[in-house]
Amino acid sequence: MQWAKFHKLVDDTVARLKLADGDREKIEAAIRRYIERGDGYGMSSHDLWDFLAISSPGIPERAGYCGVECEQMVTVFDRLSKERFGG
Repeated sequence: MQWAKFHKLVDDTVARLKLADGDREKIEAAIRRYIERGDGYGMSSHDLWDFLAISSPGIPERAGYCGVECEQMVTVFDRLSKERFGG
């Protein structure tokens, strides 16, 4: 696992979600990039899920989202991670 690169990816994903400003396509692109690069750094789907939605604050919260918006991002993550990792 490449933790230093992964932590930079987390920060970059937060920045991309802030810039997305609620745009669904940009949000999906940021989450897809997070999953693909995280996988490339040796992170498991569970690790990626943890940083996105379990640990507090999660990536969406750090980007300024809350409530329904966070739930929608979790749904997008779930779909995209299943595409990437199976399940």
